[in-house]
Amino acid sequence: MQQTAVKYGIIAGIATVLYLLVFHQMDRALLLNPLVYWSPILVAVVTMTMVVKKVRNDNDGKIEKKEALKQSFLTYVLVYLFFSLFVFVLFNFIDPELVELQKQAMLDAGREIEGLDFTMTFGKILFQYAYMLIPGFFLSYMVASFMKK
Repeated sequence: MQQTAVKYGIIAGIATVLYLLVFHQMDRALLLNPLVYWSPILVAVVTMTMVVKKVRNDNDGKIEKKEALKQSFLTYVLVYLFFSLFVFVLFNFIDPELVELQKQAMLDAGREIEGLDFTMTFGKILFQYAYMLIPGFFLSYMVASFMKK
């Protein structure tokens, strides 16, 4: 059963990366838009719901909340792993000038950037990934609660 979550998680992770690459190619500044940057959460929730529904249908229309939570959270973990790795590669190798674009956007918005560290090190990305697993667990719990039967 975990194969379903892994399969869908990888597909959604790749789709998320491609989605963000499209915005990057259209206009680099769009990638820094919060609505675009955080939209993979929506992709993850839709995919989590699809995974739980598929596993539930494969089990004669029944799934326990524990199993639904496990499936949905594993999907989220994989989607955000792809997202986090993509952000690291994008900011460090594909388009390092995004950091300067981000600084300028913050200055234009009237925000203070003095003393802020804009580097995207692997450690920072790993910490952000681990931090994002917390809301991911709550989203998984909500999906599991709604989808259980």
